[in-house]
Amino acid sequence: MVFIPDFTNGSNRAESYARSVSGIEAPPEVQVLPVFLKYLRQTTDRFAEGLNAYRAAALRSPESKRAGALHEVVVAEQIQRMLLSNYAILEFEDLRLKLTAEQDRAKTNAILDRLEAIVQDEIARTELSLLAVTRDSRLGFQFETDYVFTPYSLREKLEVLRETLDVQLPERRAAINGS
Repeated sequence: MVFIPDFTNGSNRAESYARSVSGIEAPPEVQVLPVFLKYLRQTTDRFAEGLNAYRAAALRSPESKRAGALHEVVVAEQIQRMLLSNYAILEFEDLRLKLTAEQDRAKTNAILDRLEAIVQDEIARTELSLLAVTRDSRLGFQFETDYVFTPYSLREKLEVLRETLDVQLPERRAAINGS
């Protein structure tokens, strides 16, 4: 998923995305994003259960077929990473907007802690994605620009994530805490 946030903080693009891809029609005062995220998380959790069984089956496959089976597990793992990345991007954007509106210092620090954790997890996921796409050309593709996982785009994403973690979030925390 390629996600371009609204840096004017005039709209919650994560909410707009959830509304557009879910097909849920709700009045503007009813948030769709929390429900969308709930079911996206359930999807990733169920996917993980299936992936564990798939991985175990690949490991038990006859030796002559094991390498190919494990190769396919990597493809399934990449699909799971894409789902988790989608979740992370949407959660991050929603929290980013909440951070801009929050006045309580303790709550802003808690939001910043969660934002940092999301970015750290996303860095680890993106590094694994980069490894996977450099080893399997089927994975480094773009589909209708809904997600982009080419080696180039993943390296660019890692740069943005590291800058967010190492520069932007600490600067925001310093501004909030007056240091």
